Amino acid sequence: MKIDYKNFEIELLYDYNNNRDSVIKPKNNQIYFGGEEKVPVYRSRHFIILKEFGIEISNITVYQTNSISGIFEDTFIVEDDKIWVISGNTIYCLEIPSLKLIWHKEFDLATNFSIHKLKNDFIIRGELLIFRISKEGEIIWSFGGRDIWFNPEGYNELTIEDNAIRLFDFDSNEYVIDFDGNQIEDIPRIYAQEIKKKWWRIFG
Repeated sequence: MKIDYKNFEIELLYDYNNNRDSVIKPKNNQIYFGGEEKVPVYRSRHFIILKEFGIEISNITVYQTNSISGIFEDTFIVEDDKIWVISGNTIYCLEIPSLKLIWHKEFDLATNFSIHKLKNDFIIRGELLIFRISKEGEIIWSFGGRDIWFNPEGYNELTIEDNAIRLFDFDSNEYVIDFDGNQIEDIPRIYAQEIKKKWWRIFG
C-alpha cells in the first residue's frame, strides 16, 4: 500500500512467517514486538519505506512475534509528521521522515483490529475492548461488551457518528456510547422463538 504525505511517498508492506522472503528483504532498521530481539520465528512483519521525490531516505522492518498483523486502510494513520500503526496487540508510532520509533504500547490483551480518528485522539477497536487513546498512547477510557468486537454477520463493528459511537459485537448485540465512553444505549440481540415439533408429529 502506498500513500502520499507532503513531499513523501510512504509504502507499507507486510508478510506472514517468511512467506514473502524471496520478494521483500528485511531492512537495516529493525524493531521487535512480543518477544526477545532477533527471534528467528515471527508471526508477521511490517515493512515501511519512505521516499522523497522518488529517492528512498528511510526504512524500517517491524517484527511481531506473538500475533499476526497485516496492513490495511484502517490499521494506520498518518498526520502531524508521524505514523501510527497497529501490530497485533501493540500500536507503534514513528517519526516522519526518519521512521524512528517514538513510542509503542500494548493495548488489547488479544489483538487490535483497527484505529480511527476522533477529534485530537484515536479510537482503537481491540478484540476485547474499545479504547480511546491520545496521540501519545495514553488510555483515556475503555469499553467492553458481551462478546468480542468482531461481527461475522456483516454489521460494522464500529461506526463513529456525529455525537456517538455505534458498536456491534460478535453476537450482533448493539451498543451506543458517547465520546467519553459512557453507554447511551444497550440493544441486546433478540432471537425468535423457534416452534419445534416432536419428531413423531413431523412424520405423523
